[in-house]
Amino acid sequence: MRKEWLWVGIAGVLLSACTSQPPAPQQQVQQTYNGPVEEIGGAEPRYEPFNPNVNQDYKANGQSYSIIKDPQNFTQVGLAAWYGEEANGNATATGEIFDPNALTAAHPTLPIPSYVRVTNVSNGRQIVVRVNDRGPYTPGRVIDLSKAAADRLNISNNTKVKIDFINVAPDGSLSGPGMVGTTIAKQSYALPDRPNLASSGMGTPIQQDAPVISAPVRPIDNSNLSGADATQPVAPQSSGFLRAATPVPAGVLESAEPTVSAQPVISSEAVRPPVVANPGPVTSSVAATSPAAVASGGYVVQVGALSDAQRAQSWQESLSQRFSVPGKVTSTGSVHRVQLGPFSSRQQAVELQQRLSSEAQQQSFVVAAP
Repeated sequence: MRKEWLWVGIAGVLLSACTSQPPAPQQQVQQTYNGPVEEIGGAEPRYEPFNPNVNQDYKANGQSYSIIKDPQNFTQVGLAAWYGEEANGNATATGEIFDPNALTAAHPTLPIPSYVRVTNVSNGRQIVVRVNDRGPYTPGRVIDLSKAAADRLNISNNTKVKIDFINVAPDGSLSGPGMVGTTIAKQSYALPDRPNLASSGMGTPIQQDAPVISAPVRPIDNSNLSGADATQPVAPQSSGFLRAATPVPAGVLESAEPTVSAQPVISSEAVRPPVVANPGPVTSSVAATSPAAVASGGYVVQVGALSDAQRAQSWQESLSQRFSVPGKVTSTGSVHRVQLGPFSSRQQAVELQQRLSSEAQQQSFVVAAP
């Protein structure tokens, strides 16, 4: 009898174990980023459906490549490659014509077209590029950047980069690892308020109705700028290239000569051209306007600064040819600034600045010509 009750008890335990529900799996909660948010520039992401014709698994150079089906959390670190004029005019995987001045990239397995944030691990520069081609197929290389993108990141042959995918929803909202701690600068042509400038008889910019001032006015010295403190750019930018500029105080004129100072209005009489032979007394803190600066005059559009003189020269020549404008590379030590111009008026420089932004997604700023 005891054995029967024992078997009944065992059977009851087994039945209760079978009918008990397994614990529900805990849903993983995505961690919220609470750190600083940095604004970066580059290609502006917009919704584009993936092209089914170029998103099939394939083989290249005897190696098989599987397209990433769900890149929502895709992140990759490795060496970058870049290609430029040698591929200019070739068709990309999407059928588009490759433009070395566009902010694009090639990746062997990411869906096409897509957008990623690329970070130069060595200097922290960041930029958004549009992936529209396949490659690279060189061992150890994870992404192939256009020449323009490589220049903005200051890429060398052994530069390690971090790739973070940016997901673009049909409504235009952005998400994914490429948006963590990042907001993308919108393309804008808005310019900051400027003083009301006119030209004197010698063509030197002066401010009309300037008040009489007794203390000397210190000039803004652009000779040692790295590009961050000249005049406000079309769109704010940071890290990957030039940071947002500091507006010039009202009543202060820009100058490319370190010894140039704005001249105060001495009387209410009309401003007369300065006499070169006898410029008049000059105090120790106020210098006369340099005739050489007046002669060269005008404005230039600075598009960036590189540490490689050869690549800076190549970049300048490419932009000058594309936009049919003169240009030069101004070097200060190991910093090589790429400038286009000079232009006789600020409006001409601003027009080129807008073309650079709309046609080449290239942010820039206008400075007084040296």
